Amino acid sequence: MKRPSFSPLVAAVLLFCFIILIPNRYLLPMVGDKKVEEAAVDLDFEMFQGEMIQKKMLESPKYLPIYGSSELSRLDTFHPSNYFKVNSIGVTPFLVGRGGTQSFVHFLNFADQKDGLKNKKLLFILSPQWFYREGATQASFGANFSTLQAYRFALQPKVSEKLQLEGAKRLLTFDVVRNDAMLKTLLEAKIHHDEKTQMKANIVKPFAFLFMKVLEKRDLLHSILDIPLTRLHPKPSLIKNKTWDELEKNAEEMAKSRSTNNRFYIDDFYYNKRIKPKIAELKGFRKNSGLLVSPEYHDFQMVLDVLKEAKAKPLFVSVPVNGYWYDYMGLSKSERNGYYQKIKKQIEKEGFPVLDLSNHEYDPYFLKDSMHLGYKGWLPIDKAIIEFVKQE
Repeated sequence: MKRPSFSPLVAAVLLFCFIILIPNRYLLPMVGDKKVEEAAVDLDFEMFQGEMIQKKMLESPKYLPIYGSSELSRLDTFHPSNYFKVNSIGVTPFLVGRGGTQSFVHFLNFADQKDGLKNKKLLFILSPQWFYREGATQASFGANFSTLQAYRFALQPKVSEKLQLEGAKRLLTFDVVRNDAMLKTLLEAKIHHDEKTQMKANIVKPFAFLFMKVLEKRDLLHSILDIPLTRLHPKPSLIKNKTWDELEKNAEEMAKSRSTNNRFYIDDFYYNKRIKPKIAELKGFRKNSGLLVSPEYHDFQMVLDVLKEAKAKPLFVSVPVNGYWYDYMGLSKSERNGYYQKIKKQIEKEGFPVLDLSNHEYDPYFLKDSMHLGYKGWLPIDKAIIEFVKQE
């Protein structure tokens, strides 16, 4: 009787281990330049949670990363991605963010990409809605949480011990992290240095490392195989080679045609779908929002700290709310002004510049709806990008 051969099985296991354990930096050339270019406006959730495409983007001088949240998806005619598609300045905006992507999610991403941020210019758009009393909720963080970035933070940290400690403590406040036994153990070992905690971490570390490598290869495969879904549709007749006055006039005319049924200068489609059905119950809804006491300020400080450690060159954009709408919702003008002043002071204390747009709260059509930039609101950002890119 012929003895069974285990050679094919052994060879398969060895090949699997080789593929899993080979560092991704050696496989980065497999992610083509065309793929990175397509990802610049794709707003792909998997890309936000991964590292490969962002790593390659940061290495290229042709991209200007723009970090933010749901406003990035408002790809209207005057959005930077459309504007600079038509009026080239030698760099392409690369969008990173979606709804619920608040400061701490960006912190984890920056911590993972720290090496590529050195001397890199970037825009960071701040939303006042991040700074409500509760800060990042369990639901919003869980929906945008990157398991890969968290494991890399735990196993291969690139930030200072101070930020490792702060990051670990903050991660452990979220259910999605506490429910991951391996990750929870690794993070607790950064905080508690007793023998029992360290021993538990040492036991799980090999398994956690292997799991992280699997996640890295999954990210690589997605980076290579993903099919982009988002396409730009610029309108050159409205934006090509126009003066800023002409652009503002065109933006206002477009907005007027799409905002006809409410006194808040909100886009009709958004108003009809999101506001009109519950307009009565929204009156005074935000009067206790606690805009000045949010835990988001600490999360945002970690963003400032990691960018400072990385020696990045960010320009922060402080976006206003729709003053007409927020007056109706009961969030006082004094509290809003307090937020604008507080966030500006926090940024400037770290030596970073701020494009403060807070004086546009009552500028009709500056926002597309109750909170998101649109139409006229993108124009000062487009202008600032041109000046920012020219700076040495």
